[in-house]
Amino acid sequence: MIRVHYSYVSTGTELSSLRPDPGLSSSGRSVAGAQAKAQLIAKYVKAAARNPRLAMKRVYQISEHAAVRAQAAIASIAAKPAARAPLATVGAWTRSAAAKFEPRGAGFFIEAGGSPGHYQVVSAEIPLPEGKVPCIRVRGQIAQGRFQIGALSEGGVRWLGSREFGPGAIDDTLVITADSSPAFSVVVAAAEIPGSAVFESVEAQAIDRSEASAASDIDDIGFNIGYSVAGEIVALGAGIEDLAIGDKVAACGAGLANHAEFVSVPRNLVVRVPEGVDLLEASATTIGSIALQGVRRARPELGERVAVIGLGLIGQITAQLLKAAGCSVVGLDLSADRVKRAMALGLTDGSADPESFRRLVRDLTQGQGVDAVLITAASKSDAILNLAMEVARRRARVVIVGDIGLKAERAQFYRKEIDLLMSTSYGPGRYDARYEEQGIDYPLPYVRWTLNRNMGAFLEAIATGRVSVRSLTDRVVPFEKAPEVYKELAESAAEAPLGVALEYASAPATSADTVLTLGGHRKAPAVGPVSYALVGAGGFGVSTLVPQMDRLKDLFFLRGVVSRDAIRGGNFARANRVEILASGLDEVLSRPEIQFLVVATRHHEHADQVVKCLDAGRAVFVEKPLALTWSELERVEASYARSDRKFLMVGFNRRFAPGVARLREILKDRRSPLVINYRLHGGYIPLDHWVQGAHGGGRNIGEACHMYDLMRSLAGAPATSIDATAIRPGSRPFARTDNFCATIGYEDGSLGNLVYTALGPKSGLGKERIEVFCDHESYLIDDFKKLIRQSTGEVLWESGEADKGHALELKATGECLKAGEEAPISAAELFETSAVALTVNDLLLRDEGAGLT
Repeated sequence: MIRVHYSYVSTGTELSSLRPDPGLSSSGRSVAGAQAKAQLIAKYVKAAARNPRLAMKRVYQISEHAAVRAQAAIASIAAKPAARAPLATVGAWTRSAAAKFEPRGAGFFIEAGGSPGHYQVVSAEIPLPEGKVPCIRVRGQIAQGRFQIGALSEGGVRWLGSREFGPGAIDDTLVITADSSPAFSVVVAAAEIPGSAVFESVEAQAIDRSEASAASDIDDIGFNIGYSVAGEIVALGAGIEDLAIGDKVAACGAGLANHAEFVSVPRNLVVRVPEGVDLLEASATTIGSIALQGVRRARPELGERVAVIGLGLIGQITAQLLKAAGCSVVGLDLSADRVKRAMALGLTDGSADPESFRRLVRDLTQGQGVDAVLITAASKSDAILNLAMEVARRRARVVIVGDIGLKAERAQFYRKEIDLLMSTSYGPGRYDARYEEQGIDYPLPYVRWTLNRNMGAFLEAIATGRVSVRSLTDRVVPFEKAPEVYKELAESAAEAPLGVALEYASAPATSADTVLTLGGHRKAPAVGPVSYALVGAGGFGVSTLVPQMDRLKDLFFLRGVVSRDAIRGGNFARANRVEILASGLDEVLSRPEIQFLVVATRHHEHADQVVKCLDAGRAVFVEKPLALTWSELERVEASYARSDRKFLMVGFNRRFAPGVARLREILKDRRSPLVINYRLHGGYIPLDHWVQGAHGGGRNIGEACHMYDLMRSLAGAPATSIDATAIRPGSRPFARTDNFCATIGYEDGSLGNLVYTALGPKSGLGKERIEVFCDHESYLIDDFKKLIRQSTGEVLWESGEADKGHALELKATGECLKAGEEAPISAAELFETSAVALTVNDLLLRDEGAGLT
């Protein structure tokens, strides 16, 4: 853990998507800028599958040159209202698209008309003096559909902000802070058709902006930008022996070494700062390492002539490093000021005009061309790469460091036999999880310059005066001013500064609390649904479990989020107006209002987290698998046995699928045992994927447990025999635990056979096919879309899309919780299915220990 003293802003990398693309000529700037803007919009369009309304809101903001505005327009202050005069009832409404509008006392009944998005009713305008923002309080009940409630600007020209509400009771206060207007009107719009609601009251007034800001944390949505910091070690992880608390260090890593007061970074991404190097300069170590890796890829030799195209921060450092290596350096940048600054730091010559640059290279090299070109510019234009080919000599090296267009014209490339090289970030080890996350270093005799050793070399270059970072640092600003600085840099038409450093106060302003109560959260209902916390804000939890549980408002209420990722977990909690945000499970278990835990972390954490929940007397739902090892399973069983609250559910959703439930109903009076043949084609996953490693446990334990549970539910009897055989992949990149056959015998005489493979085609084959034979009949479940009686071809159940039972599983879980009953799958079956998976795994891997392939 590092307490950050300085973090360095890469004004090129971090702001390139928000500023116009410079290209190579003034005529190309508008086109390139439009392309960059379109690509940024496309980024949010791709997110529409996960959250279409949020994505389209961002597209609108970008198209209106608002990419750096606050992410959230609305703060809810219902949870901790500030003292203010009572809000005035909105009484004068104009009916717009509403099919029905009936005034009822202080409120009204509405039946939506028109199309989704149409305004249903709009209030009279309310004055909004300078420094004030709209505050709207709504009480009522939505019976059907979804409604958008918010504020329009004066004249109804644009939305100032809104919030969407679905079926159920409403008692909420909205404070809209993202925009300004001399007046506002309250609007109710239809988000879905049909829709109907009773609004018991709608009140509104203008309140002080400062009052709104103090009342809510919901607007504090951010992103983990930045990747280069320097500071002081305040805590060490297990096994770190070559560093000590109090050491001054530099650290790198996007998503890790962010602009933050404290960062936690793996060992291989941290390097000690030498004596004599101040932490301001050391905070640019990551950026310097990017430049240094580009230089290493170019393999410069003493006396060579090298060109640098792009004299931003990385380009300026690159030129200094090349000079230190004994090269003559010529540079190009569209900014004459940057060329001048580079020449003051040792650039041999340079130009701000591409044509002049061509002539300059010609004259300096006697028409031969430079020995190497390093491209440190950022542009989608292909012209930069082709210019580099043009000014390079025959058999020269061209190294790409920046993000540029890569359509090279073949003529120059071919005739000159140029070596085109890519420089990857900070150096060897980057993007290798074993190096970055697990701390496995590359041996120095075989990989002389890793990213960590590059960082050390760059700091040594600063210490010896061969590189100056301070001369490139144009601004040093307090960390608290970072949002203002980013907004200024992104929106300003002026040339961006080369280097900007953020300085952190010696005593952090934030507390060391590991749990927060977010101001502006939704109020928990006094009675009705169980309050739960999501443990792990990963993809499955936030995109599958929480949306399904949100639809069951009478059963579940999301009250807490536990996540070590302050950005992803924090943004999710704020976007969903969750009350409790914690970085650890213990903090939530200490809160009596959290009655139910939904564990959706990586597989290797499940068992320990379930034990903690059970030992704390809480009900728990855990995504599969329950355990990765026999010892983990034993600990879970022991914890369940001693727990006062015996509610444990595992996410074996397939047995709840409608097609499976229908088949189980058909089979309830069967006379013969079952023969079940289950074929699953899981698709290929590389061996270095986390699912295949220690965090995932492999696909037999991690996914095939679903199949074992489903077969167990159809047989209705415990397993009595297990056999399994895997493929023998030899040296080929296939795993035994995702290519195998497992056969399970059951106490009633039934037999289940699973064929699990990742060797099939990417398309043209459904993932899952289940055939069940008994009583001279055969039934087929085809990818959870259809159940067929195969003797007649009769379709017994059908769905337009695969339904694997998530909704019914969670509904059954919630109903059991509400009724005070045990989970819908008995603990004995959960433990049995986990034991089956572990036994199969032992059988699949039995030959590996003997060295057989």
